[in-house]
Amino acid sequence: MAHAHNHAETSCKFCAEESPADLLAACRTAGLRRTHLLRRVLEVLQRQAAPVSISELSSSRGVRGDCDPATLYRLLQRLEAKGLVRRIGLHERAAHYTLRRGHHHDYVVCRECGDVALLDMACPAQKMEHEVGRRTGFKAVDHELQFYGVCPKCGTKA
Repeated sequence: MAHAHNHAETSCKFCAEESPADLLAACRTAGLRRTHLLRRVLEVLQRQAAPVSISELSSSRGVRGDCDPATLYRLLQRLEAKGLVRRIGLHERAAHYTLRRGHHHDYVVCRECGDVALLDMACPAQKMEHEVGRRTGFKAVDHELQFYGVCPKCGTKA
């Protein structure tokens, strides 16, 4: 991974360094057409400190009213297939989306409501990436780590 660091949910200096133009260029390189919806979705995802659900994305300023949920979902699927967006969650209904970056973020997902929280701690798998690469000969090894549990809000409903 390009960066090993801890960061608070509200800001990550590495995420803040990415420009909208860089994101659009990555989309063009991946073969995606530059559309108004693509630009707006990238802007919304870039502004968010945490992954967002499709409903949050579709109701955000600039996206709301521009397309139906199916169009937005298809765009997110294409972005995910091209490796530009990461889908986080247990199932489609509670899926959240975030930009893939030159570094990674790890998350914990609530089994009850599907909410996603960013982990603000050193990644326990970073050392393993290097070891996996060393032992297998693979280059550019990375990982996606998600933990699952019951969030504090759902835990008090019992």
